[in-house]
Amino acid sequence: MANTYLETAFNVPVTPDEAALLEECFATAAEISIGFASIPQEELEAAKSCYASRSIAFKATFPPQAGEEDPFAAFLDLWSDPDFPCFDADLSIGDSPDGKGQVAFIHGHEADISALASLIQQVCKSALPFGFEWALVTDRDRPGGFGGGYFVITDTDILGGSTHWLMQETLQTLRTGA
Repeated sequence: MANTYLETAFNVPVTPDEAALLEECFATAAEISIGFASIPQEELEAAKSCYASRSIAFKATFPPQAGEEDPFAAFLDLWSDPDFPCFDADLSIGDSPDGKGQVAFIHGHEADISALASLIQQVCKSALPFGFEWALVTDRDRPGGFGGGYFVITDTDILGGSTHWLMQETLQTLRTGA
């Protein structure tokens, strides 16, 4: 049996306001994943109280959704499984190497890359279009055990995919002569 890991590490140029919102999003995800990710009715008041304590920027980026009792519903839409709102990545903010602004360093060994791409699309508007890569590795040699991929993020789309998908598309094109 082989263990498979999805790893990523990248820098995103951010404004100070975006940096603060990224930090708040990471902290909020950690807080709600521990406290009330899948919110039963009795936890709804706690979620509402927690949401009320978020910044104006957070509430503007992730406003309450019509017809949803959970005030975090828009935020939880970042994840394919909103019952597990965890980026599984680390975030640190520092000065840009060129001395012009700030940079967010995001990295993880089991990162939720789709949620990170969605977060960047929502929060890091000044960086768009933006792209990052990831690697898929195993701790034992086995066919199909290595790969990776990329995302290119714009205001309206998140494009990309895995190297396996890209390889299959290229092979299909070559086979059909299209």
